[in-house]
Amino acid sequence: MKVTAPSKVILLGEHAVVYNKLGISASTAESTEIVLEDIPDGITISYYRDKVSVAYSKQQVFEITEKFYRLFDEKNFDEIKKMNFNESFCVIYKKLIDKFGYRPIRMVIKMKRSLKGLGGSSSTFAAFCLAYARLMNGNITTKEIAEIANLGDTVSHGGTPSGIDANSVAYGGYLTYKKSEGPRPLDIDFEIPIIIVNSGKPATTSKTVAYVRKQREENQEFVDSIMNNLDEITNNALSALKEKDLKTVGKLMYDYYEELKKMKISTDELDKIINISRENNALGSKPTGGWGGGNCLVLAENSEKAQELVGIYKKNGFDAFITKLGVSGVKDD
Repeated sequence: MKVTAPSKVILLGEHAVVYNKLGISASTAESTEIVLEDIPDGITISYYRDKVSVAYSKQQVFEITEKFYRLFDEKNFDEIKKMNFNESFCVIYKKLIDKFGYRPIRMVIKMKRSLKGLGGSSSTFAAFCLAYARLMNGNITTKEIAEIANLGDTVSHGGTPSGIDANSVAYGGYLTYKKSEGPRPLDIDFEIPIIIVNSGKPATTSKTVAYVRKQREENQEFVDSIMNNLDEITNNALSALKEKDLKTVGKLMYDYYEELKKMKISTDELDKIINISRENNALGSKPTGGWGGGNCLVLAENSEKAQELVGIYKKNGFDAFITKLGVSGVKDD
């Protein structure tokens, strides 16, 4: 049984969307492939790219899940943050067992490139959900896939994911998202020349989300002011997108970067990527995802300029590539 799910980029709205502000996201062509195989007991998670496997017995799956729900009910996010990433799969697996029944599986995860900072965990969780449903000859809706994938993100993000990642990879396409409203499709019928530039340092979404949450607990007025400003920028960008005004979208990307940078979650590498984009006349640029590492989005005026910028970033030692936005969501092949 083989299933694929796209990755995603948050065009604008990361971190603010955790606090019920607007987010704009798009699925991307870089995908995760999941293959499920029968085994005698529990779940084995095999990473094809890294040639690493981790195994959990059925009993361990149940114990890990019980521990997670206890910590979540206690709002003990610091302890959730300490949970191993692979334990996310145990929590999802238990949810799928409850819905479809128990079947021991080996899950092989295949990615052509690292998707850290591009919704890679959500992509894997969504593909796992659909693959298990198909393996068990069961039915599962896209909404259910997004909800269960977000449960996995609750573990891997340290207790408070926004939900935008899981919905983006489940539904695909372009979305606007608010916690209080859920996902809404966004009709974009034109090409957006976007480059993804990897900073060379892994994204630290769980750490940065927890850091922002802690800062808000200590100084809510300061953090809420930033989040409100980010929300205004994102809403303005949404209006510009609907008008196909990429020049304004690009300017607002720079504005978003400068505003969220006040939270001190940028890095020297991310800052360098932004500076290169400014020096070489990109329309806009900003980190995407959790910050603290990971990737930046760079907006070009056309495909020729995008190719030129890719070459410039590579000359500066960065992995950069042009991606297709708005691809289909999770699907079985």
